[in-house]
Amino acid sequence: MKKFGLLVFIFALSIGLTFSTNCGFNSFKNFGGIQGSGTPKTETRNVDDFTKIDASGAVNVEVAVGNSFAVEVQADDNLLANIKTEVSGDTLKIYSEDRISSKTRINVKISMPAIEGLEISGASSANVAGVKADSLELKASGASKIKINGEAQTLDADASGASSIDAEKLKVEDATVEANGASSATVSAINDLDLNASGASKISYVGEPKNIKQDSSGASSIKKK
Repeated sequence: MKKFGLLVFIFALSIGLTFSTNCGFNSFKNFGGIQGSGTPKTETRNVDDFTKIDASGAVNVEVAVGNSFAVEVQADDNLLANIKTEVSGDTLKIYSEDRISSKTRINVKISMPAIEGLEISGASSANVAGVKADSLELKASGASKIKINGEAQTLDADASGASSIDAEKLKVEDATVEANGASSATVSAINDLDLNASGASKISYVGEPKNIKQDSSGASSIKKK
């Protein structure tokens, strides 16, 4: 079982790295994409009316729940035009249409009145503060990371492909959490907690939930922190 778990971890990690190297944003040099200048610049984007975020490709996202909408993008000055921030329905999509290689970290700072969903992929990271939501959906894939704090009635979280979700500081009533492909998740719930870990993944929970349903397989583990 340990050997199987190790093989699953290696496979999942390779998938995560594939995501990170084939996405629009890329921090590796000399791969044929548009090379960054190395001179950072910040640009304000005029976008609003969204409750969800979908970010892909080695981007660092910082979200603060506030009174109004604001979006700032920081990257190499010659790459800003290639980094798209567009609203589709209720979702702010952050992506690049072209292969780019930024010499500085691509940062996107977002302020929004409320957040209901966050999806990141391709070796991205997200830090979310001050959440107050009825329901919240989190999804991290392709070696990505989410860290979040605040309050929500219900949480649906999914980590895959060597990704992690840290929701220990997010107080929720009920939570459903899945982790697979050498991923990890930490959660806190008061009432109902439904946990599923597979493929050499780990789920930890804090607190004393009233009802716990858990299922682990493939060298995975579920434990109280």
